[in-house]
Amino acid sequence: MRPVVFDGQFGWLHPAAGPHGVVLCYPFGYDALCTYRGMRRLAERLAMRGVSVLRFDYPGTGDSAGDASEPDLWRAWIDGIRKAVALLRQSAGIERVSLCGLRLGGTLAALAAQELGDVDGLVLLSPVLSGKNYQRELRAGYRQWLSMPAAMDCTPEPDTDEFVEAYGFRLYRDTIESLRAVDLRRDAPAPARRVLVLDSLDATRVDALVKHYREQGVEVERQGFGEYSKFMMEALDSEIPRAAFESIENWLAGDSTASTAEVPSGSAYAGDVEGHIVEADVTETPVSIEGGRLFGIYCAPLAHPATGGGASAPAVLIVNTGAVSRIGNARLGVRFARRLARQGIASLRVDLGGLGDSQPSLDAVTLDALYAQDGADDAACAARWLTARGHGGAVLLGICAGAYVGLHAASREPAVTGAMLVNLQKFTWRNICDENGKPTVRVAAIGSTRSYLRSMCEPRKWLRVVKGQTGGWPVARELATRFASLLRATLADRIERITGLELGASEERRPFAALEARGVETRLLYGVLDEGVEELKKYFGVRGIRLQRLNRVRVVFCEHTDHAILSASAQENVMSHFEDFYRSRFGEKLSAAEVKAKTKAEAEAEAEAEAEAEAEAGDSVAAHCNGSRTRAAQWLVKHARAFRLSGEA
Repeated sequence: MRPVVFDGQFGWLHPAAGPHGVVLCYPFGYDALCTYRGMRRLAERLAMRGVSVLRFDYPGTGDSAGDASEPDLWRAWIDGIRKAVALLRQSAGIERVSLCGLRLGGTLAALAAQELGDVDGLVLLSPVLSGKNYQRELRAGYRQWLSMPAAMDCTPEPDTDEFVEAYGFRLYRDTIESLRAVDLRRDAPAPARRVLVLDSLDATRVDALVKHYREQGVEVERQGFGEYSKFMMEALDSEIPRAAFESIENWLAGDSTASTAEVPSGSAYAGDVEGHIVEADVTETPVSIEGGRLFGIYCAPLAHPATGGGASAPAVLIVNTGAVSRIGNARLGVRFARRLARQGIASLRVDLGGLGDSQPSLDAVTLDALYAQDGADDAACAARWLTARGHGGAVLLGICAGAYVGLHAASREPAVTGAMLVNLQKFTWRNICDENGKPTVRVAAIGSTRSYLRSMCEPRKWLRVVKGQTGGWPVARELATRFASLLRATLADRIERITGLELGASEERRPFAALEARGVETRLLYGVLDEGVEELKKYFGVRGIRLQRLNRVRVVFCEHTDHAILSASAQENVMSHFEDFYRSRFGEKLSAAEVKAKTKAEAEAEAEAEAEAEAEAGDSVAAHCNGSRTRAAQWLVKHARAFRLSGEA
């Protein structure tokens, strides 16, 4: 397979020897993140059956140029599919082209096929048939996410007609209106010579659409899609819909005798793409690292395309969040890379081995794989690539599992000169998955202590206990265990201060000792309600007090910052904190053209909050994003100081 760029759109071409080509049309937003690995595997499977495949990002999505807030995006998405078809037709030997779309991608594929008029086949995987229903689905998904413990401290987005948000991705007003006006029976009455529909969501509407197509003389085959729900799970848990993919392959590949069992776990990259402009003064270049085993996007200011600001400037290395591709949750990796480039700072957003578009290409990813030392080795390799390009090292940004990878890469790779580790949940990892890749133990017990103490103030929680709908003993036992661990850690710290003897947590301390010895500037950033705070307290005391003895490591706690950095407030917190960290530690001055520049009031508020935190914490390394404390935390400080529960804030 090889990367391609056409009219600002980024994609991958999987060439094959046959005369048939297929354009894969991604779903929207979070759905695309969940199914990215599966769609890549489908492209590879089709290529092994002799069908050339082009998969790509629509304008304003993925690695393509543009932003989701731009006007006329709906039209641009349809035109993007048409341009992808034109590019595929230019490939040698392609005689006919089909389209295959998932969810919103299916709807767009049908509309584009109708306009093209010469599409051979159309595969619709649970297409969006009602814009109103889809809008309600997105809103429901957002409300569901807000009810989860991971989103407890988030600032909810306003209920507005200007946009609909789901898991950090937005559809804006004009796109919503365009979608709501779509009627496939009217707008795409006969989109292709033949159509395959796989759907298990909207039987009535699908029946009507299939009937309409048959009345128009279209050859239609309909099948169920019982694997849909497992396919659409978050990236780590998403399961390849094997039965559905086999049906698609057979339907598209026809009489090919190639076996799907021959699909390899990786294929070499072929061809290079030169740097291209994605917005004013910002250029991006697809790059392969270590012979094509790792893939990334190098983003740099146009004025300094070689080193992005000069040979002495460190570049930023952005690694995967969990099993999500380099694009990042809510497209954070892409947006932040371009924001940094506008300030004169180059970056590389890279897929670690087995993730995104790096090798090997896998059917499934496990937690053990995410936390394996191979990931740290891959991050170190990417850092060396940046150094070889002329940068004065790499400053690493990692979130969740990416923070773990970043910690261990920074602790031993000389090319890494700094690291910001966001919501780091584990300092060490011991394999927990069985032979099927499923965790054999609970990864996290009940969330952060503070989140549960806060939830205990909600009357509806107690009402469920009174009604017998839930029990309180498991929570009480877990809290008691955590309090005991906290007391042990506090006692160990006191003994260590008095005697100088190091008690426990030696393995957890080792990477931080290495960071200190190598002089790597490191910042740990936690949301105040993040589960990782419990791990920090367990091994390093309240507010990570033991880490304050290190000169190069600082711990920061930030309100309104969810674990996966999906909310707009969390994204801004991470980006602004990283910019401050980079500027203060590495001497880079942010440009006046910074799009998200802080206002004077914001800067004063942050300075006031930090001063207040330092006054309260004394010699603590922790700082607040703002100085406000919840009433629950204030009560606990007053009445349960022995447990120091306020240390999370």
